[in-house]
Amino acid sequence: MNDQGFLQNTTEPKRARVAQKALKSWYLEHARPLPWREKPSLYGTWLSEVMLQQTRVETGIPKWHAFRERFPTVRSLALATEEEVMKAWEGLGYYRRARLLHKAAKAIHESGDFPNTHAGWIELPGIGPYTAAAIASIGLGEAVAAVDGNVQRVVARWGGIEQPVDSKPGAAKIQAIADAWLDLQNPGDHNQAVMELGALVCSPKKPACDNCPLTSTCDSADNASLWSRLPVKQPKKKPEAWNLTWHVATFLNHVAIEQRPETGIWAKMWAFSETPPPASFAEAGDLCSPVNHILTHKRITATFKHWQAPDLSTLRTHAKNHGGEVVTWTEFEQRARPRLLTKIWNELCSEKG
Repeated sequence: MNDQGFLQNTTEPKRARVAQKALKSWYLEHARPLPWREKPSLYGTWLSEVMLQQTRVETGIPKWHAFRERFPTVRSLALATEEEVMKAWEGLGYYRRARLLHKAAKAIHESGDFPNTHAGWIELPGIGPYTAAAIASIGLGEAVAAVDGNVQRVVARWGGIEQPVDSKPGAAKIQAIADAWLDLQNPGDHNQAVMELGALVCSPKKPACDNCPLTSTCDSADNASLWSRLPVKQPKKKPEAWNLTWHVATFLNHVAIEQRPETGIWAKMWAFSETPPPASFAEAGDLCSPVNHILTHKRITATFKHWQAPDLSTLRTHAKNHGGEVVTWTEFEQRARPRLLTKIWNELCSEKG
């Protein structure tokens, strides 16, 4: 336990056991039939946990199926090129997850098998404390409590924890209660039960306390003045405004593209140049209206300036001078591109001529 004070209060362990039993009964009745639960495997569980870190379940399900179809085994994922993995990940965002997933697959393939402990999983690229705990408990039956955003919310409200959950003291209290709740015999189902409760009942804005199995033991049940404040988080910086101009240089059905740097936003993805072409190119106006796009730390307003090259050779020289390539629009569509581009792709393609 990370917070001995929780257990020193003799009423709390009993309350935790009551909560644990209520969660178990509720989950048996209300668990969603998610594909990675219906036919569980370490590979499928791992992939689902990485995908759902920053993605809604509704979006993740079809992408999970498509990814499993494209890479049915960890070996196939490990032997794929990074470009293939990034393309398969397209639409999920936060592409660093895909690159680390690929690196972890290579490590697993080289070792000959998946890690068989929580400690082994946490050593892999892209696997943090939550993901390792989730995989180890669900896939290996190891008794470790997994704490993600849903669990933080459920536990903070249940225990009336007013310290920021992303601070050291607050995180310790959350972990202490999560540990006390843990069903040592069925840790995987238990962890999924808490996460499921956060997803379906203890929602961020309007928790359904009347339908919650923890109501009788929860500090925040039917207390809007409390649950509306919990969980508390430390203030975040406001997203920085970024006025981005992409220069779309084309000749007929060909376009100049560049691969972004290995680090930073949209690392190693393909996009247009931020540098205008030389005077030999004719300015052809904007391809579309400015596009607004939100990233975690950036609020982007993107403008697409269209330039027409006098011939294909000039376009290729321009691209080469900036470390880029000239491809057809159809070929570009097969490359891994930022979500900002994919969401307006049809408009770009229809206006380029």
